[in-house]
Amino acid sequence: MRAALLVGAPALLIGVLVWPMLFTSSGIGGDWEHHLWYVWQQSLAVHRNLAPSLFLNTPYSVFYPHYLFYGATINALTAALSLLPASTPTTAYVGTYILSFAAAYGGWYWAARIAGLGRIAAQAPALVYITSTCYLTLIYGEGDWPALLASSMMPLMVAAGLSVLRAKQASVLPSLALAGSTIIFFGSHNITILWGSTVLAATGLLVVVCVPEARRLLEVRSLIRFASVFLPAALVNSWFLLPTIAYASHTKIASEIKYLDQHYTIGATSFDQAFSLSRATSVAGTPDYALALPTLVIAWVLVSLVVVLWSVRRGSWVRVLLIFCAVTAAIVATMTRGEILSVLPEPYTILQFGYRLDAYILLGVTAAVLATLVLIRAGSQRLRLYGWTIVPALIVSVIGAVQQVNAYQRTPLPRSVTFSPGAEVFAKTYNDYTYAPLPLIYGKPLPRLEVAPAAIRDNRFSGSIRMRPGQLVYTNIGGGPDLLHITGAEVVGRDPSYHLVLAMGPNTAIRSAHPTTALATEHLTIAPAETLPVVLGRLLSLGSIIVLAGELAWLLTRRLRKKAR
Repeated sequence: MRAALLVGAPALLIGVLVWPMLFTSSGIGGDWEHHLWYVWQQSLAVHRNLAPSLFLNTPYSVFYPHYLFYGATINALTAALSLLPASTPTTAYVGTYILSFAAAYGGWYWAARIAGLGRIAAQAPALVYITSTCYLTLIYGEGDWPALLASSMMPLMVAAGLSVLRAKQASVLPSLALAGSTIIFFGSHNITILWGSTVLAATGLLVVVCVPEARRLLEVRSLIRFASVFLPAALVNSWFLLPTIAYASHTKIASEIKYLDQHYTIGATSFDQAFSLSRATSVAGTPDYALALPTLVIAWVLVSLVVVLWSVRRGSWVRVLLIFCAVTAAIVATMTRGEILSVLPEPYTILQFGYRLDAYILLGVTAAVLATLVLIRAGSQRLRLYGWTIVPALIVSVIGAVQQVNAYQRTPLPRSVTFSPGAEVFAKTYNDYTYAPLPLIYGKPLPRLEVAPAAIRDNRFSGSIRMRPGQLVYTNIGGGPDLLHITGAEVVGRDPSYHLVLAMGPNTAIRSAHPTTALATEHLTIAPAETLPVVLGRLLSLGSIIVLAGELAWLLTRRLRKKAR
């Protein structure tokens, strides 16, 4: 009965928190339906080509490199799930949200158990994380599916990594959990990958440097065992991450976003809004953006810091707790003081919205709760009784989470809109990853060349076009010359929508056809460019998958042999 309660109660809570998404005809806030549409588009590519595509092809824009720069792996995996029997893009998409809750909760519970907490106390960090205001807003307010997956995989990745490091030999389930969470984390949201990796690495480094007991985990065999799973799992995403690193600076979004959007940042990241007891919105004009941190839990941690340090003045976990608090305080200062963020190296300043940092504050607060409970458990009987004072804060957080989810307005989202091939409301919304360095060519009465998505096979287009050599034409091609190999024409510029402008024919030095020039038939081909980052990324991904498959086969074989003895 105890086991059923410990599993059933979290499952019931997660069920309540995801209940609105189970109504597949309802739309959630923010970009929720946009990401669903991108999953559906990728599922069409997987169905046609038996492989995911880096390009999004719609009547509005073809060869648009959406998946190359944004969540390629999670879109590909979810699209593949949607093609299973009795599955759809919607059920696969909603299933990943449920997976996110389970991964976040299970990761924190697992980490707490590794730290020595009992089955009941280990629930506390997990409850703090998934019932927090900013975590739920990431789903129902922002609809930021890639960031949610990345934020949810971090606890599981850390817990699985600790399990692999502590084990005497490799085992199947921890290795699978580490590989799966690492693949999803590094295949999701670029900003969260950058900031999350940095925060985790910096915190881990501080723990290793300041805590001698932590260094004892880092035996050569343990590090090799960890690296043999973590590194190939991360490199599975090379098929899009290497081209992203190589070509991201050429995109429109990289040239436009220098720091962050002050309109959405100033109010949301102010100290009084971040540490409010209310779950009301803190972003002007966006009623679903409630971004307050778990203030009651933070207050409990601060009071407990005094109480615990009064009783337990030294030890490994005291140092760990102080490191967690220091890292969290540094992130709070960075989020609430924009001038700190502005002096960081450029990849970190391209944050878009300052309130994205609340995910890492939540991570630090939850880790501080875990460390505090570990110290309380090792203390006196009176200190252990004090540990129960976190229960009221957890109850308030759970009740607030249920009320917050129930308060979100869910608007009907007809299938005809979501899964329409021409759904230009989605296709036209974003052109962030178009090629920016080209000169603008606009105002001239030029003919237009429209490439139909149906004419693209295996990410290639081939067709004959009758036109004067050197004629300039507007197109609906959304990719740039660094990602596309075009024959029969030359890229000479872009239009205001960042679509390519081509000069037709081999004699492109003319740049503009003379009216007396005779018409000629030109054979135009468009295909993905086989550049070094693209080819090397593809090879690294394939090799990493082979390595992980070999390791899994070896672990399963060893386990079967042990059972057979």
